[in-house]
Amino acid sequence: MIKVRLYSTTNEWDQRHTAIKSHLNIPDGAGTTEYTDRVQVNNDSHADHGKYVFIVKTTGRWKCDDQFNPDELVNHDTNWFTSEGLE
Repeated sequence: MIKVRLYSTTNEWDQRHTAIKSHLNIPDGAGTTEYTDRVQVNNDSHADHGKYVFIVKTTGRWKCDDQFNPDELVNHDTNWFTSEGLE
């Protein structure tokens, strides 16, 4: 399962990404160099518009939900994104 943590700034997102990569020993020497990609909520009518999505895996090899406050994790919202600009 995957949860999400939203960040207001790229700096906050980048700091967490660096910490999680260190926690998971990424790069792992087998080709994995990043944990996730930074994506911004682009639906300007959504309350989370402009925030940065950080994927948090809750199972498997890259599980790291124990590194987050559970109250700050949310489910992915398909309404965060529009297809505008993706063509």
